[in-house]
Amino acid sequence: MINSLLITTGGTISCVETADGLKPGLKGADLLKYSNYYCDVLDFKLIDSSVMTDPERQEIAKVIWENRDKYDSFVITHGTDSMAYTAAYLACALQNFDKTVVLTGSQLPMVYPGTDAVDNLNLALKTALTGEYYGICIAIGGRLLPADSVTKMETEGFAAFDNVNKQYLYRPIPKPADKPRYLEPKTDMVGVIYITPNLSRGVILSYVAMDAVLVLLLGAGGMPAVCEAALERLQAAGVKVYIKSQCMYGKVEQIYAAHSGVKKFIPITDESIEYAIYKIMFDLD
Repeated sequence: MINSLLITTGGTISCVETADGLKPGLKGADLLKYSNYYCDVLDFKLIDSSVMTDPERQEIAKVIWENRDKYDSFVITHGTDSMAYTAAYLACALQNFDKTVVLTGSQLPMVYPGTDAVDNLNLALKTALTGEYYGICIAIGGRLLPADSVTKMETEGFAAFDNVNKQYLYRPIPKPADKPRYLEPKTDMVGVIYITPNLSRGVILSYVAMDAVLVLLLGAGGMPAVCEAALERLQAAGVKVYIKSQCMYGKVEQIYAAHSGVKKFIPITDESIEYAIYKIMFDLD
């Protein structure tokens, strides 16, 4: 028999109407009333995911790590706004994890008619209780999406998440061969720079106190020469410079002469922006 733990963190899936608007209020036992499955429950917090911090993500990772011998799988109910960030954090913190961890949430509260919450929760629990999907993923909109490449695409539609390399989990994920490890971030001094046609040299150089920056380039790797020169200054000052396309799909590569910066900095491909940020913070290859 597979033992699973439901960890609740709030989010839209647990929201109820209040005088101030929707607010997380349903706990795990309340959510399971709408499910076809049963598991143990740990009510972590009832918060909007847009205010969740990395120390809270670290707490969730620790709960999972410390309970890995007691449970075969874990389901986390979570607000959709930062669910991809939490999935990415867990994928970095729980290396070679030999248990199933499924995050899920919804675009409408569980208590609303026609909500997507029921289907999403049941998909997450069903996945967790099969014991066949090792590692971290998100279950939403009828699909399972890997934690390292999932991102939120829209604010309202039920198919709110997609995968940056158009790959989904249709078959079981094998158990990792390497020993599981629990990691913590090496730094939180990671900046994100979004290249625009009028971005000034001064704005880029203001990141000199960072340990690293993730630079989101135009297309397959374009940026104004002034930005490229400023990034070289950051690099010379000891800041690690990582580059990724602003586009949802595709990689950075030197196709045009204007893409000369591609060979000067560290490229990130086939990973979401969310995962890239934590990969840099955890200093993972």
